[in-house]
Amino acid sequence: MDFNVVVAIIATSAVFSVVCLVLYRRHRRTIDKVAFLFNAIDNLDFSFHFPEEGHDKFVNESLNRIRRIIETARHDLMERERYYERIINSVTTGIMVVDERGAVLQHNEAALRLLDIEVLTFASQVEGKLASEDFAKRETMAHLGDKRVKIIAFSDIRSELSTREMETWTRLIRVLTHEIMNNIAPITSLSETLSHKAHEGEIKEGLAVINSTGKQLMNFVDNYRRLTLIPKPQPKLFYVKSFLERMITISSEYSDHSAITLHLSVADLLLYADESLVSHVVTNLLKNAVEAGATIIEISAYTATDDSVCIDISNNGRPIPTDEAQQIFVPFFTTKPTGSGIGLSISQQIMKQCGGSIELIKSNNATTLFRLKF
Repeated sequence: MDFNVVVAIIATSAVFSVVCLVLYRRHRRTIDKVAFLFNAIDNLDFSFHFPEEGHDKFVNESLNRIRRIIETARHDLMERERYYERIINSVTTGIMVVDERGAVLQHNEAALRLLDIEVLTFASQVEGKLASEDFAKRETMAHLGDKRVKIIAFSDIRSELSTREMETWTRLIRVLTHEIMNNIAPITSLSETLSHKAHEGEIKEGLAVINSTGKQLMNFVDNYRRLTLIPKPQPKLFYVKSFLERMITISSEYSDHSAITLHLSVADLLLYADESLVSHVVTNLLKNAVEAGATIIEISAYTATDDSVCIDISNNGRPIPTDEAQQIFVPFFTTKPTGSGIGLSISQQIMKQCGGSIELIKSNNATTLFRLKF
């Protein structure tokens, strides 16, 4: 074989070997970069960036583009998850997602509020509460990835029934007061007119009795009409401390035997509500405490764990019997000889219109405690 041919073959083989080595190294670098890309993404690390110059420019640009696409898709997915989470947390129905082991994978804020707990990790924590007649519950099975889960939705039917009951009472009172006032007003007016024209005697006295009774009945009906005439709240921010101090000063006008103390978690606690309507509720509770013979009344204002503002009013007066405690917010129910039975009913309506609630927490020989929650 010609020497030149041999040299040419050797040279060609050497060049081919070098080219193969270069291509192999480039191939290995590309594989390493792809492996690095997947490892970084698997660890949710999107901070890397391959240099987009030199021999690997095209490969690096492609890998960077893949990173941006996956990062954008993940960001969009997280935004949707936050959006759906805000929607779930905005509803008043409690929602729990429970796996086959009974672990709570997800829940909304309403679930914690309705169940009155701070941490919810296992469904067994609340089985007793959810089984009670206070809750309406619905369960749905679904698949979450490769897991079979149970979606539990529940609501407090006590609140719903209370709201509907109050609406029914309001409609009934509105109709009754309208009919009674329409019939009593002319009788009262006519009896007063005839009384002026009648001579002294039984007829004049009878007309006077009719007129007086009619006016008393109109005042009685007008008192109940107030249940349907609560003005629309005009909320604004105000300091709780100065507000409660003013309530204490007012209450001293009808009580010389009750000592009222005030406790605040922070001195500059703010409340967003209708101050005039809330003052009616607080005044009513303080007056009830005085009439129950309380000598010690304590008012505590603080922020609860769910960021709501609470005002607790407790007293050491006569306790409310258990059978009566279930009816104290029912319109016209009263234990006082001269009571109208609408004070706490109006207070409950005011609190609901202000976006809050009033609740009797306990009543025993030591303490009767009402809680206003905004």
